[in-house]
Amino acid sequence: MIMKKLMMAAIGLMMAIGANAQYLNDSQKVFSQDKWYVGASLSGLDLNYHKGSDWILDVHAKGGYLIADDWMITGLVGYQAQTDFPSVVQLGAGLRYYFESCGVYAGATAKYVHCDDFSDFRPELSVGYAYFLTGKLTIEPEVYYEHSTKDSDYSGFGVRLGFGIYF
Repeated sequence: MIMKKLMMAAIGLMMAIGANAQYLNDSQKVFSQDKWYVGASLSGLDLNYHKGSDWILDVHAKGGYLIADDWMITGLVGYQAQTDFPSVVQLGAGLRYYFESCGVYAGATAKYVHCDDFSDFRPELSVGYAYFLTGKLTIEPEVYYEHSTKDSDYSGFGVRLGFGIYF
């Protein structure tokens, strides 16, 4: 419980410090059309909640393309290990919108989850923050809600921490 509070406090602090630091003039937009994105993220480690499992480790590899200023289409491949359920592989596609002046984004993803005898469609909503460590490298804390269409025990929410490169 203390770890969750510390993580949320760190995310809030990063958002407060960097809120105005990323705004560039219109000719130098950070999230401009025709840029590519590659990233990876980690969730779990007691930073999320799913009714059907006590412990989850979730790893994603992501890619994206900015189809218009501030609008990105994304794809992901993921692996999820958890107690009380076999490990699963995830495939998904989604859409992100960046609020240009501060790096905050909102996203929606449609994920297909599969293991040997179980398949599920899990739409996900997320809100995150792309904090630039360098001109192209970001750290991206994110809060998400994932809804299982097969069994509500596998719906859940959590905090995800990722890194991304924009080029």
